[in-house]
Amino acid sequence: MPKLPKFKNDQEAATWFESHDTSAYMDEMEQVVERVAVVRTQFPVKAMDVRMRTDFLDAIQAVAERQGIPYQALVQRWLMEKLSQEAPDLVTH
Repeated sequence: MPKLPKFKNDQEAATWFESHDTSAYMDEMEQVVERVAVVRTQFPVKAMDVRMRTDFLDAIQAVAERQGIPYQALVQRWLMEKLSQEAPDLVTH
C-alpha cells in the first residue's frame, strides 16, 4: 500500500489531491468528525406557468424519480446549468 506524501502546506496538499486517486490511501487517512453549520441562502422566487408536451413532462418526471428528487427541482437544475453556460454573467449562484 502506498504512503501519502508529506505536504509543506495546505495548498500543496490540495494540488496533490486534485490530481491523484486517493482510494489506495483510504486506510491511512484519519476520519474527521466535525460539525459544519450549513446556512441555505433563500432567493426570491416567482411562480411561472409553462405549457409543454405531456410526453416531455412525463419524461422529466421519470428522470426526476430515478434521481429521487422532485421534478420541479430537476427542471430548476437543468435551467440553471443552461443559464450558466449561455449567460454566466447573469446568474447568481
